[in-house]
Amino acid sequence: MSITKKVVGAALGLGMLIPLASFAETSSTSISALLEQIKALQAQIVSLQTQQSTAVASLVDTLKQGSSGDQVAVLQALLAADPDIYPEGLITGFFGPKTAAAVSRFQKKNGLESVGNVGPKTLAKLNNLLRESPVALENGTSTNGQGKRPCAIVPPGHLIAPGWLKKNGGVRPIVPACQTLPPGIAGLLNGSTTKGTTTPPVATTTPDTTAPVISAVSTSGVSSTSAMVLWVTNEAATSKIYFGTTTPFDMASSTNSTMTNSSLTTSHSFTLSNLTASTTYSFVLESKDAANNTATTSTQSFVTTN
Repeated sequence: MSITKKVVGAALGLGMLIPLASFAETSSTSISALLEQIKALQAQIVSLQTQQSTAVASLVDTLKQGSSGDQVAVLQALLAADPDIYPEGLITGFFGPKTAAAVSRFQKKNGLESVGNVGPKTLAKLNNLLRESPVALENGTSTNGQGKRPCAIVPPGHLIAPGWLKKNGGVRPIVPACQTLPPGIAGLLNGSTTKGTTTPPVATTTPDTTAPVISAVSTSGVSSTSAMVLWVTNEAATSKIYFGTTTPFDMASSTNSTMTNSSLTTSHSFTLSNLTASTTYSFVLESKDAANNTATTSTQSFVTTN
């Protein structure tokens, strides 16, 4: 079924739910029907929450120091669910010494031989944990260039693992929820259906109010007519560059050129072309995260060759 059909189905379910609520207090039959509608709507919401993600059914690879990729990122997310096991909570997609130490603590806690590598017995324990705390891999995002970033699948009425709420670098949860519920639907599921009966609360995450941090700004391949500008951010964000030859440089000037990429990424680059030889170009970089927090750099410059 297409995403459009899923959204339409959820809207129809919500439309059927509203008229039922108007007489729920006077009809026990209607109350039962209302609760069934809520259950159906919850299932639709979970589906919509994960439609932009690829759910991880299980870990299938044995892992050890030096391993890398999405399976390692999911392993790190599962370990980070318990801050006593993996207090660093680094989701890098690379199996290094800190991950090995966390695996050892996980094995010791679960009565396994503490070897620091992930073999069949540890995989079985981890997959049990994965069923209790489902994880998905977000499309269009990456974990430090290693692969897609893990996110938590949080069905209505469930709570996110406490370790996942720890802020990564003080910016955002280590493992954020895959998608925030629309306020209207979240309010409906939090509201009272009958006197003395409420649906379970929907898990929420702390709003992200911190702008990305731009670093490692550099230029490469500068020639008489072109140049590449590169930078990185500490979280997935959009890319934009303002550039021109005016002095002093004013990023809002109509004489400047701009280039924009709305994709969320941590590695950013633009190739500027049709430049003039032996000319100083000034530029300002801008990156905006998924919560629309915006960061800009100070004015930078480079000089094209003869």
